[in-house]
Amino acid sequence: MKYVIKIISIIFSSLCISCNYLDKDPDASLNVPLNSEEKIAELLTGAYPDASYFPFLEPRTDNVAQRENGVHTRLNEAMYRWEDEDQEDLDTPLHYWNSCYRGIAQANKALELLAKYPKTNRVKALYAEAFLLRAYLHFMLVNIWAEPYKGEASKNDLGIPYLTTPEKHALVNYNRGTVYDVYQKIEEDLKLGITLVSDSYYSKPKFHFNKRAAYAFASRFYLFKGEWQTVIDYANYVLTQPKTQLRHWKAYYDEYGFNNRTHLYQQYTKTEEEANLLIATTQSRWTRELPTVKYGLTTNLINTNFSYYAPATSPIPIYNGMYIAKFDQLSLFGSTGSKPTDLYVSNVLLTTDEVMLNRMEAYVMLKNYNQFLLEYREYYKVKFDITKNTTVEELTLSTDDDYQNFSPFYGLTIRQLGAIKNIALLRQWEFMHEGMRWLDIRRFYIPVNRTAEPLQKEDLRKVIQLPIEAINRGLPANPR
Repeated sequence: MKYVIKIISIIFSSLCISCNYLDKDPDASLNVPLNSEEKIAELLTGAYPDASYFPFLEPRTDNVAQRENGVHTRLNEAMYRWEDEDQEDLDTPLHYWNSCYRGIAQANKALELLAKYPKTNRVKALYAEAFLLRAYLHFMLVNIWAEPYKGEASKNDLGIPYLTTPEKHALVNYNRGTVYDVYQKIEEDLKLGITLVSDSYYSKPKFHFNKRAAYAFASRFYLFKGEWQTVIDYANYVLTQPKTQLRHWKAYYDEYGFNNRTHLYQQYTKTEEEANLLIATTQSRWTRELPTVKYGLTTNLINTNFSYYAPATSPIPIYNGMYIAKFDQLSLFGSTGSKPTDLYVSNVLLTTDEVMLNRMEAYVMLKNYNQFLLEYREYYKVKFDITKNTTVEELTLSTDDDYQNFSPFYGLTIRQLGAIKNIALLRQWEFMHEGMRWLDIRRFYIPVNRTAEPLQKEDLRKVIQLPIEAINRGLPANPR
């Protein structure tokens, strides 16, 4: 808790950096002297995203439906209907956009300052954190505000501005570039960061890009890029002992599955939880609103697997609402009013569970079905204490009609399609309420048929619109 409060104080102290990047005049100069390695380290600590993408990505997915007597909010309904939304408030797309570009500006400032220091091991570690932060934040931006990566074809898709220097002048002319270019730059930063990353200088490593978190991010990046052996190589570094490293939902259920389900977050967000690799403290109302918002998880959406996750029931008068109490909440100044802004929620950004699912997917794409089967069985055994006698034939069963739901840019054989369906389902339930399903909906081109105007496979609304002020400053809008 003390560390969380320290992070929050650093974030507040860094607000002398302009808050709204690429929508208002930027100014990345700092009003406080950063004349030591320790102060640069604090600058980087404050560069992690202090906004959450969970609340605006999750309602866009097929994880939600209308709850009877659910509480209406403007953001929740707009996201459920895939509408453009540009309000300035917690948990909005604009809030996350600004947070990412603020963090990028601070990472760039750190890199500029570090150039003046001798290249000691400590300085190299700070370089690594800055490069990894810059790569991660741009990765999230491009995967929300641009088309999914699709290899060479991405040279024709608008990207997002990739910033590599701290801006010192207002009215800078930014360029969106292409998705392909953005991925190239992310990869450059990622490789630099991984080359230099060190765990030797963190008192609380899971609030930073520690080495395993860096490799976990690399496994996600190369999964999206379609470089399967590289995914496996990075995943192998993270997953040395899956039996002790995965999240044990059976143990969670034993402790929280009966009368204590609303307190599951006490285990889920702990730094001591082996599955958690990178945690961020975000300013968010997600913990408070998740159980009651109008569009959320309902009893009708629950399948037979869902009981493993110890779901809680939404409070009365909501009769068909369910949720997993994954998220904690801290308020420094009290939480009064209908829209409090002083609520802080832990977001687990990278986990060993995701890494194992990434590796499974890579095995399938390399047609190593036997290894996929072994991992699939181990996943169930470790996490749920369930012995699966499933065969390769059962896990790869599919039909031509399934191509209507899964068609990534690299293509799938009929057997790969069946396996990918099963992996995507595991990922959907593992990361319920965390927005990850939206990234799969985009990269697999999955339609979402839950409104009178369903979201088609290549629907333009799968790319969130840029902030209006960014468009007014000259950035081309996403097509509609």
